[in-house]
Amino acid sequence: VLNGQTVMEKGDMSEDVFLVLNGRLVGVLISDEGKEVAYAEFRRSAHFGELAALDHGPRSLTVLAAEESLVGRIAGPQVLDWLAHFPRLARNLMVDLATRNRRLNDRIFELVVHDVETRVKLLLVRLAMEADELHDGGLLDPAPTHSDIASHVGANREAVSRVLARLTKTGIIESGRKRITLNSVDDLVEGL
Repeated sequence: VLNGQTVMEKGDMSEDVFLVLNGRLVGVLISDEGKEVAYAEFRRSAHFGELAALDHGPRSLTVLAAEESLVGRIAGPQVLDWLAHFPRLARNLMVDLATRNRRLNDRIFELVVHDVETRVKLLLVRLAMEADELHDGGLLDPAPTHSDIASHVGANREAVSRVLARLTKTGIIESGRKRITLNSVDDLVEGL
């Protein structure tokens, strides 16, 4: 799958389940005005599309390749047959769906309760933790673009740019071309 290519589109009635073999894809919701909100990220060994296979409903997300990716496709009826015959597989799917649900609950809470600056800081902390870089001098490389950050935190690019400029001006981070260095993790997490 080429970077930017759509793998699955919201509203489609297909029931295939997809497995990410390599690369990175993003699940997005797109408003009528064209604003994208990043909803989920899928990396190697992640799966998506299982909801339509389970309930035969329309796709709930559009999934785009965020970079060149290799994706496998399994027919929905085959997945249902496997779930019926392999209880451990069914349980693993339930646990994964429960984990996703918990993450979404946390994200909804963040969007409702926190201002843009706090949401940006929370995202930077989360990304640094995932990269094992949550320490002074920690490096996010490649760092997400301002547009990507805006999509993840439910804001516009301009608001994110202002937040990153403030964090840079105060010395909490250094922001460069596709790189963000965490200068002061204590200041970044203060008040979160």
